[in-house]
Amino acid sequence: MALPQTIGEWVKQENPVTYDGETIFDYINGAGEVYRSYAFSHVDVERYQRSEAEGVTVEIFDMGNSRDAFGVFSYAREAEEEGIGAGFERKGSILCFWQDRFYVCVAADHRAENPGPVLEEVARGIAAHLPSGGERPPLVDALPPEGLVPFSDRYFHLHQTLNYNYYLVRENVLNLSSDTDAVLARYSPGSTYLVLIRYQSEGSAAAALASFRDSILPEAGDAVTVPLDEGKFVSAGQVGSYLAVVLDAPSEGEADALRQAALARLTQLPN
Repeated sequence: MALPQTIGEWVKQENPVTYDGETIFDYINGAGEVYRSYAFSHVDVERYQRSEAEGVTVEIFDMGNSRDAFGVFSYAREAEEEGIGAGFERKGSILCFWQDRFYVCVAADHRAENPGPVLEEVARGIAAHLPSGGERPPLVDALPPEGLVPFSDRYFHLHQTLNYNYYLVRENVLNLSSDTDAVLARYSPGSTYLVLIRYQSEGSAAAALASFRDSILPEAGDAVTVPLDEGKFVSAGQVGSYLAVVLDAPSEGEADALRQAALARLTQLPN
């Protein structure tokens, strides 16, 4: 991706570096698996300088599609603001945003007292040279809004990502893979979680539901909502090629209500 030679007083430096799915570990070691769990293609690392003492590093991750760009952005975000890309978050001396199929991070070299204006200036300059727009995954919009904890949604594909945000069990009992789309979100009050998953077919969804019930709810019989340890309730249901799984609900009624609300919204999505 060709970036502007200058952004205000910032000048692009020579010798950018590109890392692909294999060499990314040379750049960010173990964290490379986060990007590889999506449709990651490569990352371009560029430098901009305003003076010898002032520089920023720009990382442009090509995530293959806008849904996965949002996914890696959502992986551990705590907030989201509008005005740069399709959404951005600033943490200290780093600002990250997603736009089209790209996930971009701008990092200041030194922890200035207020790096925000610098980060935003460079980030806006980068965003202006990327394809516009960004499609949030339809599953994210299918999350019932009532009680949804803001910015808690995590879009992903693989079992390892689910366990990073909510440890279920070691085995991949929901049959998650690169061919599945999933979103995890937290609901209040308490720490109730909802997982929505899209499979390639209705049969694949049914098989995953059976696997989940056999592993997590082996004595549930025909019940769709059952109590687990410490007074928490689990509920799971299917509609077409989609599953809705409620975890750690504080009561049977709340588990049922959240599952039913999720399934009703999933019926509006294409199979």
